Amino acid sequence: MGWAVYYTIQQGEAAVLRCVGDGSPLILPEFIAGCPVTALGSDCFAAGDWDGDEGLFPVPTHTPPAPVRTPGNLKRVTLPGGLRSIGERAFARCPDLRRLTLPDGVDTLGERVFEGSGLEHLELPDRLEALPDYAFSGCRSLKRLTLGQRITTLGHHAFYNCRALEGLELPRGVSFVGEEVFLNCAALTRLTAPLGVNLSVMLSDLQNSLTLTVLCPDGEARFFLPGFSYEYESITAPRVWRTITYGAGRLYRECFSSRDIDFDLYESYFVTALLQDDLADTVRIAFTRLRWPYHLNKGREIYLGHLRAHLDVALEQLMAEDDTDALEVLLHLTHPGADALDDLTARARRRNKVFFVSRLMEERMGLGGGADKDFSL
Repeated sequence: MGWAVYYTIQQGEAAVLRCVGDGSPLILPEFIAGCPVTALGSDCFAAGDWDGDEGLFPVPTHTPPAPVRTPGNLKRVTLPGGLRSIGERAFARCPDLRRLTLPDGVDTLGERVFEGSGLEHLELPDRLEALPDYAFSGCRSLKRLTLGQRITTLGHHAFYNCRALEGLELPRGVSFVGEEVFLNCAALTRLTAPLGVNLSVMLSDLQNSLTLTVLCPDGEARFFLPGFSYEYESITAPRVWRTITYGAGRLYRECFSSRDIDFDLYESYFVTALLQDDLADTVRIAFTRLRWPYHLNKGREIYLGHLRAHLDVALEQLMAEDDTDALEVLLHLTHPGADALDDLTARARRRNKVFFVSRLMEERMGLGGGADKDFSL
């Protein structure tokens, strides 16, 4: 069957309005009737009915039936290089569409443009300045997204229910973030955002553990925010409830606003975290602040003491992530003694982490002694 492409031409430019086909790979033409293709219309590939209009013709010759039923079975498409705008819901409800390359000239996206699609990763062009409302809502397979550097606006619910999204970097120019942008993004563990946007609104959507990087005018601040959970408890009949929160993560999120970061407040919550959160989380809180000590005033010695007392936990985290750069920072910060280095080397050896074993042995030899120890690689 192939594909039938319905289009219109206005002022010397062609817009593709609806594509109907069997799911085979589709290459949209650069020109139709000698006119450059610059736009995709609303619901261009989305599943659903479309009645068509007079003056719309397929490529090369075919009269569109009414109604046209688009099955939403698009799997692969090559878009024309001159494309500038993509209409509302153009790729919505295309669960088989895993990958897509957008031309560099695209500067406009319609609402719900990729809603419910099967995209796994996507790179947005630099000409794009705004993500519309519900742009990627319900894209449950989306793991990675690269935003263009001109992005200034994230519309409401832009990533609602993107349950596989692992991380996102917002450029410095972002000045508006809508409501519930990250609601139900349960896998989002890394977020970079500029100071000046409403961090508290974004963070309120994220209950999971999160490494947050804030782009400040004179540098970068990085924090680890532990996850938290809560439940409702009835205190009087019939409908009076109180919220019980587990973990210090919710308190930590209160340290961020649209204009500022309360560093001293963040540091003060570490005592609460030691009582309410897992040891792995408190070690990560301490190491993150010490590794990126932006405006670290109070709490430095407490963080160092906690890290030195739990070097084994820190090392296990670094080995799990193969973060060799962080190992150098850990050694520089804590200056572990001979016994501690012997223990860490033994742990690395059991995990068969060759680089970690080698580096820890080198550090141990620098202290002198230890010649009777045998840590083969």
